[in-house]
Amino acid sequence: MKYLLALILFTYSVMGNANPALDDQASKYQLAKTEQELAAEVVVDKLIQAYNAQNIRQFLELYAEDVEFYMYPQTLMFTGKEKLIERYGLMFKKMHCLKATSIKRVTHGSIVIDHETSEICSKEPGVVDKRSEFVTSYQVEDGKIKKVVFFR
Repeated sequence: MKYLLALILFTYSVMGNANPALDDQASKYQLAKTEQELAAEVVVDKLIQAYNAQNIRQFLELYAEDVEFYMYPQTLMFTGKEKLIERYGLMFKKMHCLKATSIKRVTHGSIVIDHETSEICSKEPGVVDKRSEFVTSYQVEDGKIKKVVFFR
């Protein structure tokens, strides 16, 4: 029994030393983002700002002409800016307020995955009558959003 306990402790200590996730260096490593990751995050941040300002022009400028929208895992919802205008243009005009917030973000290369909340005022300004929470993946290429995947 003593040998088993000693073996377990030894194994754990070796794993701890070999695993950067258990090391103080892990947080420094994880915080270091590439230029590509930072650039992709800037595009998604601008998207959230345009959405919250209900500025359809700025919103559309951030998407590629042939953008694809999917519902996870691979259900194509629509492609292209024309469909994007149909879907979001009317909402931007009719809603009294829109507010999206990224509450958690993971970025890898050109892909930004946001855990987001959304609030909508459909009847009166300042009176939120719909709240939702979802995860969205944005693939950014050449400064434009090329693919969006909604996880609900």
